Amino acid sequence: MKKIINITIIIFLALASLVFNKQAQAEVYCDDQYGGNCREIELQIDKLIYDPESNNFVDNLGINDYKFSNGEQITFKLKIKNNGEEAFKHIDVRDYLPDYVQHLNGDLSFEITDLVVNETEEREITVKVVNADKMPEGKSIICVVNKVEAWNGSDSDSDTAQFCIEEKVLGMTTIPKTGANLISAIILLIVAFSFGFYRIGKSFFKKSN
Repeated sequence: MKKIINITIIIFLALASLVFNKQAQAEVYCDDQYGGNCREIELQIDKLIYDPESNNFVDNLGINDYKFSNGEQITFKLKIKNNGEEAFKHIDVRDYLPDYVQHLNGDLSFEITDLVVNETEEREITVKVVNADKMPEGKSIICVVNKVEAWNGSDSDSDTAQFCIEEKVLGMTTIPKTGANLISAIILLIVAFSFGFYRIGKSFFKKSN
């Protein structure tokens, strides 16, 4: 009987060890930001950008995805989560806007207090793409990265969201330089042919008279 009890205790301890190991593994997270490596993250921040085409928040919008135009608004979402085993009494968060956008709404720097275990704090930030005259010349598409950081003492995390800006021509307000040169050449040819026909016609009427 005693042998059976000992075997039962050993089996119970083995099962308990598996359960605890599984829970410990659940506290390990992997992200692309660290080269695909896995690390323990207690304070986790995720930055998302709203995609007007899919009507969803996504991690990034690359060169082949939706591109924003001048004057268009962009919405970002910040998700700060406590993956640790204790509540965070104080968390500092700071968002770093890239060039070519203007801040409209939402705090770029703020504090979070008493973030309990498994709780997620969400915030949104809205910006607007600058006008075309404030964009660099000679580039029709520009891709930039928006970064955010969160820290609590020695524990910290950061994330980024990429998006691209495209200077879209809605109307023929200006003629490209190459187009202007082509039009000028056509006009000169028309004037030259017209003048030539005029001279030929004038000479013909002179001989007729």
